[in-house]
Amino acid sequence: MTRKILRAILLASTLVLLASFLVSTLVLYSYFGKVQTDQLQDELSLAAAGTEQYGLDYLHALGEESFRLTWIDKDGTVLFDSAADEKTMENHLDREEIQQAFATGHGSSTRTSDTLTEKLLYEAQRLDDGTVLRISVSSASAAALALGMLQPVLFIFFAA
Repeated sequence: MTRKILRAILLASTLVLLASFLVSTLVLYSYFGKVQTDQLQDELSLAAAGTEQYGLDYLHALGEESFRLTWIDKDGTVLFDSAADEKTMENHLDREEIQQAFATGHGSSTRTSDTLTEKLLYEAQRLDDGTVLRISVSSASAAALALGMLQPVLFIFFAA
């Protein structure tokens, strides 16, 4: 009888811990995604102001950053890219965030980059001269967040 009660308690505790882990992971993923998007928009505003004032000199002076900047001409030609050689890049006029930026002044999207083969968040802004500046950053997946949280959860599980 005691063994049966202990098994029931262990099963209930495991299910509660697992449910808490899943809910926490989803809530944190959503929260960090929003924070990352807000920061990306702020960085884009600053980069756009610098680009409008100083042009390519400003973009070259930024050096290595944790984000990728791409400057696109009105015809979709890449004028500058901080992560790849712009001379070898394809026309960007068909990109969702670029089309939105040309149409409304601002655009955003999330997709896997053909150039960098990873999931990226994109934000784009039309500049006063009609060109578009785009910023992007790698986005951690929910699975990556869950793996990062797994060790403390397992510690709690075995301690319990």
